[in-house]
Amino acid sequence: MQPYHELVADVMRDVRRLREEYGTSPCPANCFDCCKNTATMAISEVEAQDLKLGLDALPPEIRAHICQKAERSIGRIEALGYDAANITQESGMDVLAVLKGTPEAECPMLIGGVCTVYEHRPVICRVWGYPLDNGRELACCHKTFIGQRRDYKPLNYAHYWRQCRALSEELGATRKTPNCYLVGALLGSDASASSRKN
Repeated sequence: MQPYHELVADVMRDVRRLREEYGTSPCPANCFDCCKNTATMAISEVEAQDLKLGLDALPPEIRAHICQKAERSIGRIEALGYDAANITQESGMDVLAVLKGTPEAECPMLIGGVCTVYEHRPVICRVWGYPLDNGRELACCHKTFIGQRRDYKPLNYAHYWRQCRALSEELGATRKTPNCYLVGALLGSDASASSRKN
C-alpha cells in the first residue's frame, strides 16, 4: 500500500496548495451534500484496500449499520434491474438520477453527517469541493469557488485516477466497483443475495 499512501500524500499536498491560494477551506461548515448521492460512486481496488483498514477499525455496531445501508442501496439498484457490473457503465448515470435525493443514494459510510472512515476516504472524497481537471472538463461542487473556478490551477483528478487504476491493475483488479457493492463485500456481507431476499 506504500505507493497508494504516497499518492494520497501528493493529493493532499496539492489540496493544501489550492486551499492556501484560496485562503480558506471552500466547503461550507457542516456541509456533506457531496456524500448524499455517492452510493453508486466507483471506487478502485487500491482505494478499497485502504478503505478496508478504516472499516475494520470501526466498532461492530457501526460496521453493521454501514452494511445495512449498503444492502438497502443494493436492493433499490437491483429492483431497477441493475447490478454491480452494469451500473458502472453509462447506465450508472440513469441509476444515479433515480436514486438522487433518496436515503439509498447516500454513502453507506456517512452516519449522522459524519464520515466514519474519513482518514481512509477515497481520492475523490479528498478533492471534491475544489476545481478539478477530470480529463474532460473543469468540475467543481456547485457550492464552492463560485465565479472563481477558472482563477485557480485545478487539481489533476484525471492523473490521480489513472494512478489509482494502475495501482489497482498491479493488484490484479481491472474494473472499478460501485461504493455500496464494495462496502458490502469489504464487510463480508453477501449484500446482493440478501437484498434479493427482501
